[in-house]
Amino acid sequence: MSNDYTWMKLIDVRVILSSVLIIIAFENPPPVMAAPPEEIPRAIQDFLEGAVADFKPEGVRSYNNHPSGMICVEYGLNGYTSTFKFDTRYKLLESSNDRFKDLEGTFAENDKRLTLLRLPSEVEHALRALFPGLEGINFRKVVLQGEYLYQIKGITNSVWVYPVIDEKGQLVQFSIDRDGDGLGDAYELVCGFNPNDSDSDNDGFPDGLEHLKGGDPLDANVLPKILKMYHDSDSNVMVITVSTCRGKSFFLEVNPTGANAGWEKLGEAVQGDGEDKEFTIPSDGFFISAMVRVGVEAGDLDLVMNADRPPSKKSNKNCNVPSSLKGRDISIGQGKKLVFRSKRRGEMVEGGDRGNMVIPFSYTFSKPDHCKARLVLTFITRRGFETMVYELTFVSKGGSGEFVVKKFGRGRKENAGQGNFTISMNP
Repeated sequence: MSNDYTWMKLIDVRVILSSVLIIIAFENPPPVMAAPPEEIPRAIQDFLEGAVADFKPEGVRSYNNHPSGMICVEYGLNGYTSTFKFDTRYKLLESSNDRFKDLEGTFAENDKRLTLLRLPSEVEHALRALFPGLEGINFRKVVLQGEYLYQIKGITNSVWVYPVIDEKGQLVQFSIDRDGDGLGDAYELVCGFNPNDSDSDNDGFPDGLEHLKGGDPLDANVLPKILKMYHDSDSNVMVITVSTCRGKSFFLEVNPTGANAGWEKLGEAVQGDGEDKEFTIPSDGFFISAMVRVGVEAGDLDLVMNADRPPSKKSNKNCNVPSSLKGRDISIGQGKKLVFRSKRRGEMVEGGDRGNMVIPFSYTFSKPDHCKARLVLTFITRRGFETMVYELTFVSKGGSGEFVVKKFGRGRKENAGQGNFTISMNP
């Protein structure tokens, strides 16, 4: 009996000793070895001293050369880690701090931009020291975790950048996309893409669009999935959605059989802006086995993925575009008017001696800025499709909440030309 009791006590002691060892292991983690200062180029050390508040050499945890030539540095003290990535000329490509994440969405919620004259002096000095060639435009600020963060909008070497600096003058976030394809230079180097060419495989689709939509930026035979279709039974139209990007123009072509010949262009090409664009086609007797393809052409070279659009000039404070045309009529002259029965379908009504002639159409309505809209009408004819494109300018009608089309201009049609296509078959 006494032997059993002694054995039990031994087990208890061992359990206690194991617990103590485990606690000691967790409370005393192995020290992080700093990178030897002699391995770090002087230019990068100087940059880190300006980018990190209260910089200490022992805070540099690692210094690595990536096979692509990119230099990666990790700095961490006080429980937080900052990561910096440089090119072979020691120019910063990307920076992040694990204390603050998803900052883009945080700043997007605050659309109020302030002039650089209102930037705190400590933040301004840090900005000028870190990016001496930067031309600042304006900035936004937010309060996050009890600290002020400042996102500066600027341009360097013709590329828009948006560095984020905290109230101590410490760099929190930075990324540059020199070829404007929607992917940061650092990411492109790691993936093997060309950071100086927006289309690494020369297939007509920017690397960022391919990467986001299931294409392969390094294989011209693997195209992105940028086209979706569904049938709107209420309006009896096929709704075609195209994912776009800035710097390219997009257009649709349709074919009832999918043969090499017989493709018809649907409306005009639209300039991509990074948003999805909708096209509508009447489904009356056509979309049984029709095929649709979207072509991509070079657009305005001044439009790059990471650049903001210039602010529109609001010359008329009463100028405002309605969110929908449903239930509205618009007179287009010569006894004709457009009647919009639903969100996607309408009728062109023309009065005459023998009564009214009614021609149904499907339509797409978009708003490029606060007072202008783009209207694409699609009619079914014996030959297939006919499209009419209008540019509208709206003004408010007094204080009634109604809208009047002040200017109604018909847009010109363009040839489809040569493009790179993705094709979708209607199920």
